[in-house]
This record gives sequence, C-alpha cells and structure tokens, in this order.
Amino acid sequence: MDPLAKNFYALYEIITADKECLPEHIFIKYGLIDITLDELKETETMEMKRLRHEEKLSLRKIGMMFSLTDSGVYRRIQAFDKNVRQNPISSCCK
Repeated sequence: MDPLAKNFYALYEIITADKECLPEHIFIKYGLIDITLDELKETETMEMKRLRHEEKLSLRKIGMMFSLTDSGVYRRIQAFDKNVRQNPISSCCK
C-alpha cells in the first residue's frame, strides 16, 4: 500500500475511533511506527514518572493525559519501579 494512503487511512481511523483506542495502536496497525506495545507502555510510564517528579503534576492530571485513573497511574509507576529494581540492566539497555 502506498505510504501516503496508509497515512490517510490511519488518520481517518484515529479521527473516527472511539476514545478507548489510542492513536499509537492504529499507527502500529498500519506499520507507521516501529515500536512494540510493551515498548510504548514503558515509554509512557517513563513520561508519567517525569511529569510526576520534574513537572510536579498530580496523579489525576497525569491520568487525564493518558486516559487512566490516578490509581492506575500510581500502580503503573510502582510496577515500573519494581521491574527496574529487579532488572536494572535490561530496562536501561534495550
């Protein structure tokens, strides 16, 4: 498929999709970004940590940005920190 057509299809699907569908998932579907869902989740979690500690945003505001509840943001950050403590080399050297 033509790359320009892929972009238009992805854009159309993003605009008409319900709120529960993340644009990144659609980009992956059409092969427009080369990232796995696990890598995407890890990147989002690192951004959540940055927003929490550097920008001093509340969990509620971060949750609104990522379509999560404040407790969901907290749990994701805690799980990420636990994973980093258990596997310090694997998470920083992918």
